[in-house]
Amino acid sequence: MPRIVRCRLDPFSQIVADGEPDTWRATGGDPHFRLWPPADRKRHRGGWVRIRADLAAIDRAKLTPLLYVDDGKGFRETLTIPLELAGGGIDNLVRLPRRVRGLRLDPMSGAGRFRLGPVTLEHLGPLGTAREIARRLVARLPEAERTPRAILTRLRVLARENTPAELWRAFIASARPRPVPASYKAWIDTVETPARRSIAEMRAEIAGFSLRPRISIVMPVYNTPKRWLEAAIASVQAQAYEDWELCLCDDNSSDAHVWPMLQAYAAADARIKLHRRSSNGRISAASNDAMALATGAYMTLMDHDDAIPDNALYAFVRVLNDDPSVDFIYSDEDKISIDGVRYDPFFKPDWSPEALESCMYTAHLALYRMDIVTRIGGFRDACNGAQDYDFALRYTEHVRNVVHLPQVLYHWRAILGSTAQTMDNKDYVIAAAIRGLEDRARRTGELDYARSSAYKGCFELRRKLNQRPLVSIVIPSAGRDSVVGGRAVDLLAACLDSVRLTSTYETIEFVVVDNGDLRPGTQAALDRHGARRVTYADPVFNVAAKMNLGAKAASGDVLIFLNDDIAVITPDWIEAMLALLQIPGVGAVGPKLLFETGEIQHAGVSVVDTTPDHVRRGFPGDDPGHFFSTVGNRNYLAVTGACLMLRRADFEAVDGFDEAFAVNYNDVDLCLRLWARGLRIVYCAQASLYHYESRNRDRTVEADEHQRFRDRWAATLPRDPYYGEWFEARPPTFELDPARF
Repeated sequence: MPRIVRCRLDPFSQIVADGEPDTWRATGGDPHFRLWPPADRKRHRGGWVRIRADLAAIDRAKLTPLLYVDDGKGFRETLTIPLELAGGGIDNLVRLPRRVRGLRLDPMSGAGRFRLGPVTLEHLGPLGTAREIARRLVARLPEAERTPRAILTRLRVLARENTPAELWRAFIASARPRPVPASYKAWIDTVETPARRSIAEMRAEIAGFSLRPRISIVMPVYNTPKRWLEAAIASVQAQAYEDWELCLCDDNSSDAHVWPMLQAYAAADARIKLHRRSSNGRISAASNDAMALATGAYMTLMDHDDAIPDNALYAFVRVLNDDPSVDFIYSDEDKISIDGVRYDPFFKPDWSPEALESCMYTAHLALYRMDIVTRIGGFRDACNGAQDYDFALRYTEHVRNVVHLPQVLYHWRAILGSTAQTMDNKDYVIAAAIRGLEDRARRTGELDYARSSAYKGCFELRRKLNQRPLVSIVIPSAGRDSVVGGRAVDLLAACLDSVRLTSTYETIEFVVVDNGDLRPGTQAALDRHGARRVTYADPVFNVAAKMNLGAKAASGDVLIFLNDDIAVITPDWIEAMLALLQIPGVGAVGPKLLFETGEIQHAGVSVVDTTPDHVRRGFPGDDPGHFFSTVGNRNYLAVTGACLMLRRADFEAVDGFDEAFAVNYNDVDLCLRLWARGLRIVYCAQASLYHYESRNRDRTVEADEHQRFRDRWAATLPRDPYYGEWFEARPPTFELDPARF
């Protein structure tokens, strides 16, 4: 039997070949290969093996390789092995169980491009294993300590301090791959745990609350494994806030343990209410029957195999005592493995209506007022599977005061086959969500389309335009050439050609603001497209002044400020942005901008420590971001002035761009002044353009300009409401700050 075997590599889920040999692209949040044995072998052998493969990221994809082992009971969390990356690939020792029914390799936990060559398993045997472990231990020593004499000295010391059995266990343990960096665990240890209060402390505060409403927890149940149902109910009973009722509906479970188990709980705790359906009605019907048991002033939803921490309801009621007018509260959430390991935290933005139309981001844990729930009705059978998403879409159309509680108050149980693990497991959920979004568009306008994006769980919703106004595209320009695609290009002429020839929206005008020195070829492009030309006579460069000048000369009710180093990718980019701008409460819209190389240049602007920056700048163009932050429409504090759409009336109401910001931050300052007036700023993921940024000037920020921005906004913006405070700020990646955790 061969000692080294080459696995057959099967791109089993969310992985496609990417053109070149050994080059792959992950398309979703759960990409993985199956590693089949060679064709002449029925199955893999157990024991110690050395697993090797060339694995490398392309662009800025983040690799987190994991090996899952199926020992006949499925790919379980208990048989998950993190793999180390070193020297351009994987080279790990792994001890496989005696019986191996399958191997699965997850190269990463999100979308991105990577290279993966052949995966080999070298079966070592007892002597080979000991020799390989010893080699790796020696390799970890400082170079000066790798001599035979130094190693013998170290062994003598270890022998004096440890028994032979302890030495052997340590020797074997040293072969295991080191765990994946636990930044979320570090966050739990350094942020969440120190802030947690004891049950006694919380109840002492609750005793002083003036408002102590009953909270009805609605939980449909169907064939839940005993272990997880017990854990879910126990997490409710452990709540520091005790004025709750658990409304359970058994959807005619066929598993014999479920109904007697629920009856026993209800008999032991008067706060547990129980109903059993005579036939299986699926989740909407079961949720409605559970909700019919509710008598509380507020309601929350909980899945039958998930868990909530003991401070969850206390945290909600604390918010209500600070402000009883709150209609809707939602918290952050994470996932929890079957072994109790918490991972994949979702640190959510503050209230973001456009984000809710891209994905069910409010999800769990959320608190609803029962008077509004009664007004909108219950869960709709037409949206079975995404009934909570449809419910949230309808509910939020009636709310005035929404609070995001930035605490992790819900743990999704990641059981194989669950939505928490991968949306691919429940494709019917996608269809149900689209039905809910279509109805949302019809209630709030006229539906153009609702569809799934390339990323499962993320959606594209667009309403038809209620009017097609004249759009004035204002382009400040120096009329220069640059090198694009390896050739010299007249930026302004190319920009005008791209917009006019590629865009499907026809009711546009161009207003070009230049320094009075355009060349004949560039002027010919203006004449070809009927562009209005405005001369900026001041010798001091001031892009804010140039844009204000162009706006005054424009005729349209809608303005687009556009850099001259832009090329259109999405033909209907103007329609996509207009569809968002027409939504009541939206003040400005900006698209996705890509560098010439295809990497992200702009996908929204964060303002952390009063310093604006582009989120996920430099990441691959198809990067999904943090819970679809890059591929779904959503709210930010600002979008870039390189392509910014707003109504003329709103532009004039805030007196246009502040010309004190001559070069930088004039766009962010404008957006913040709109935001301060109660208008939302929206990143439009459905519109994409190339931005050959900094082709015509260096990208710098003068200290006095930054200080001016800080002086104006530091007090108003202690934090960015759309970007979690635990994420790294420079650059803003939506990843936990590695310097802190």
